[in-house]
Amino acid sequence: MCGFVVVLNRGAAGDNPRTRNPCTTDDPCTTIEHRGPDSCGHRDLRGAGWHASLHFRRLAIVDVGSRSDQPFGDAERGVLVYNGEIYNAPELRGTLRSRGVRFTTEGDTEVLHELLLQPDAAQLLGRVDGMFGFVQVLPDGQVRYGRDRLGVKPLYVASDTSGRLVALASEIAPLRAIGLADHVDPVAVAQGAMFLWTPPPRTGWRRVHAAPAGSAHCVRPPEYTRPRLLWQAEATSSAQGIGEAVRESVRRQVRADVPVGLLLSGGVDSTWLGVELGRAGFSGPVFSARDASPRQDPAEPFEKDAPYAERAARHLGVPLHWVDLDVDVLRQIPEMVRVMELPFGDPAAIALMRLSRAARGEATVLLSGIGVEELFLGYERYQAVRMLQRIPAAGRSLLGRASQGPVPGRFRERTDKLGRMCRQSPRDWAWGGQSYFTAEEWAQLSPKVELEEVVAAHRDITDPLLAGGASPLSAVAECDRRLFLPGLNLLYADRASMRASVELRVPFLGEPVVASALAVRAEDQLRTGKGKAQFRAAASAAGVPDFVTRRSKTGFGAPVRSLLRRHGRQLWPWVRQSGIFDELFDRRTADRFVTEHVSGERERGLAVFGLICAAVWWERNVDGDGRVAEALQDYHAVAP
Repeated sequence: MCGFVVVLNRGAAGDNPRTRNPCTTDDPCTTIEHRGPDSCGHRDLRGAGWHASLHFRRLAIVDVGSRSDQPFGDAERGVLVYNGEIYNAPELRGTLRSRGVRFTTEGDTEVLHELLLQPDAAQLLGRVDGMFGFVQVLPDGQVRYGRDRLGVKPLYVASDTSGRLVALASEIAPLRAIGLADHVDPVAVAQGAMFLWTPPPRTGWRRVHAAPAGSAHCVRPPEYTRPRLLWQAEATSSAQGIGEAVRESVRRQVRADVPVGLLLSGGVDSTWLGVELGRAGFSGPVFSARDASPRQDPAEPFEKDAPYAERAARHLGVPLHWVDLDVDVLRQIPEMVRVMELPFGDPAAIALMRLSRAARGEATVLLSGIGVEELFLGYERYQAVRMLQRIPAAGRSLLGRASQGPVPGRFRERTDKLGRMCRQSPRDWAWGGQSYFTAEEWAQLSPKVELEEVVAAHRDITDPLLAGGASPLSAVAECDRRLFLPGLNLLYADRASMRASVELRVPFLGEPVVASALAVRAEDQLRTGKGKAQFRAAASAAGVPDFVTRRSKTGFGAPVRSLLRRHGRQLWPWVRQSGIFDELFDRRTADRFVTEHVSGERERGLAVFGLICAAVWWERNVDGDGRVAEALQDYHAVAP
């Protein structure tokens, strides 16, 4: 796990690339030193009319000696920079050796480098089980770049005003450092407020985009325009059952030359990882989070994980390393916004940032259950879509009106979303189940960025699927895998863990598990009242206890709703001064939403949280005055 930046046809910071010390502040990779504290490297490659400058930071996980340092390769055959892990590297190494390839290391970097140099590299990439973002520069100046199937690892592409590719990087910070991320994208900022995350490929900057997941492209010098597709991840078939696939994926992903730990929440996903790790003789540390609140606030829809994690740990026979969370997530918004980089507002990232920092002293690799909900349809919205697609439009309209009646506080937010979806057409269920404002509310809040622009990425996926005869449920699930999973969960998983110099692995997104999940029809993944039904059944057969498999889906909860109800009136006067309410959002409409939440008239906690995060992002990247961040960091709340 590492970080890199590749700059094409320009000095990385306007200086002479031949004389630069690659590990000084002149190197744009100093902005992402956290991604690779173990070593750094630099390589300049030149040819007729082209120049590529490669900068790299390494977090050593496999074959930790200097022979696997990057940039890897030579000017005669090509040079690679790569972030991630190839879990089936031993098997791929055997394939390449049978072709006469000689290896000088035991690392997966050399395996990927040699694989990409094969004439049938596209076919071989289809056999890779791993998470990766890579850039390879060939002797003729051709640049190849790509990402894993689901976008577990980030890769950003920057272009100039004429459309030429000028840089690629693992984070946006180095692109900003060399002046390539300087024009804000208002649509992305608006999406961050609407959804609490930014749908790819947008990033918040007009000339910086996320490279498409599940593909590899090449561009040629000297213009570096018109990317040509080299590889596209295809649908996979699986002869394995879910249980066998999970076991294989865990076996591959537990391998490392550094300490490996487990994040345990007491849910079915992380507990199943614990069961499989136990079979493999795992003895690494196990971490669980708990907050300081003495009781559950009735305004919060999630129950606490800690009692379940403690019970699951006893069942697994492992000691727990408790990580205490700060109850006041509002004070941590500025740090979260800085670390996430893109317009973002999900408080779950704050908990993972804390867990990763606490784990770093005992484990360099952490295993997490992220990804199961999208692959096996665990979110409540899938149950809603499954129900709604069976009801005629007139019946949905009646249900929508009924949802506006009295509902207990902790269920109000869910009921509001269901009512919103009832009033929408099936083409809008993908974004409607994720948004925090109705179409009418959005028109009032954001007169400068229209709804059609905000939801275009969702419709671009669902409209062709629905037109081709797919069910609304399968269209929503596919949209979530292509947008929600990489744009939210995998984004914060990468940023939160790498900020602490920890590699987060996601065994349930390994190729064997993905193949087994996609082999099942979307409707067959659910049972009435239960998401990811097939996954739960397989977990039970694998030895996960009933008290875990029968537990309802919760999530990484944070007491945002209750904190804002108690402290929103104090904080909002500072937030509303942000320039974002002059340039993008209507200040009076935002005032009304805050008043509705603070007074208890409506449940708008996460919507208000998203507006605060958007204001901090705008302040950090546009205004630069820091008043909102200071107000958040200076106030103190107490546990309820």
